[in-house]
Amino acid sequence: MNKFIKLNINEIPIEEAHGGSGARQVLVKPEHVTSQYLEAITKGFLKVGGVFDWHFHQDKDEIFIVIKGSGKYYCEDDVTDYQEGNVMITPANLKHKIEALGNEDSEFYFIRVKVK
Repeated sequence: MNKFIKLNINEIPIEEAHGGSGARQVLVKPEHVTSQYLEAITKGFLKVGGVFDWHFHQDKDEIFIVIKGSGKYYCEDDVTDYQEGNVMITPANLKHKIEALGNEDSEFYFIRVKVK
């Protein structure tokens, strides 16, 4: 790759994610960057009561930034609240889920990085 890429978030399709009650946009894909470690950057959407159901990312750390909303984050046997402004870091291979609660839909930016 020898040229920059310009994308418009409003033109990136929204697709179902992790169990169907949530959705996401894949903003950055591996073919967009020269790094061999970036797996994806996505924007996630959960309506109040929605869930990104239990899942894990094999050999990929996941960082997510809460940009709107609140709810519960479950990681293995731990449970914590999330709210706007939180940055959550999940090491590779840990089973986790996100549940949107509160009064408004939740939105997140997710960054997945390969560990191998």
